[in-house]
Amino acid sequence: MAHAGLNQTAPPTPSADLALLVSTELELDERLNQARERARITVESAYVDAGARSQAEERALTEASERSKAEVEVERDKRTREVLAEGERQAARFDTVPDAKVALLAEVVVNRLLHGVGE
Repeated sequence: MAHAGLNQTAPPTPSADLALLVSTELELDERLNQARERARITVESAYVDAGARSQAEERALTEASERSKAEVEVERDKRTREVLAEGERQAARFDTVPDAKVALLAEVVVNRLLHGVGE
């Protein structure tokens, strides 16, 4: 007969079961620690990315605000020049009025102010 006992496996012993259990637990602990570290790195990276995006958006808003202020300043200066030019045109119409007529009109206005309109 051939060696019939060589093909059979021996049942595990309690110490072998305990060693396998401890080994499995250590392996699972290591995997859990690695997963926690990867999660920590991912979260940290997300915070860094979010901070960078926030700073970039803040810079973009600041630049847009500064551009808007500059545009308003340019428009205000343009409108001021337009108003001053119109005022000068309006005032120029009175430059051709003779001094004697200006004096007479001034006298009429003063008299009306001092004595009322109907007098």
